[in-house]
Amino acid sequence: MGFLDGTSVTVDACLTKKGREILKNGGSLNISTFTASDTGVDYTLWNTDHPSGSAYYGEGIENLRMLEASVHAKYSLRNRLVTLPPNTISVPSLVIQIPGSTNFTKTFEDDEAGSYSAVTALLKGYAPGTAGTNLYAIINSPQIVNINNATPVGEMDGIAYDYVREADIQRAKVYKINKSNQGSNTSWTIQLSPDVNQKQTGRETNITLIEEMTGAYNEFKVVNNVTRLHRSLLAGIDTKGT
Repeated sequence: MGFLDGTSVTVDACLTKKGREILKNGGSLNISTFTASDTGVDYTLWNTDHPSGSAYYGEGIENLRMLEASVHAKYSLRNRLVTLPPNTISVPSLVIQIPGSTNFTKTFEDDEAGSYSAVTALLKGYAPGTAGTNLYAIINSPQIVNINNATPVGEMDGIAYDYVREADIQRAKVYKINKSNQGSNTSWTIQLSPDVNQKQTGRETNITLIEEMTGAYNEFKVVNNVTRLHRSLLAGIDTKGT
């Protein structure tokens, strides 16, 4: 669904296959929710030097033609609008906490092979409902690090694929950290473990975290310096043949 232009209240709506099926069977759509987006709005057209005064600062934006309606939200809604609590003074943000790190980098050394390290993501400025939401993680190079408590989403497409293509990270994969596995509606724990197959220092990748409801995101770096595996030695064996 999309507004054709800014001069009249005309709405262009497209039905999905499911919607057409419901109408074909004599049902009613009963639309109760919707998602709004400002994709296609060029905010650089806001002109504080307009000769007619402040009432016309946004004239260029208001006269923009909007995008045609599309049934594929993953392609057309790049920037989705969200409803925030009253008196909100800033947009939601995602804060990343990495134990022992001050530069948003988690480094794995040899003594951490075979174990995992917990990274925490905190959502600030927004309180989801009791069910909470999910967190998505995009790993640029998934052969460097694993997320133990995430579910692979599969191949990325739509807006997510545009990000992968523009960032030139064709091997990237996306994972979902389910909210049901967490203890808080505004925090997630990401369990990272280093890959131990390619034993070479200095391998690194970026991980982008995206909160599902607000679109708040942040990223951090993982460096994998694991070059050898540590195995526990058997203890208490008498080697003297006594």
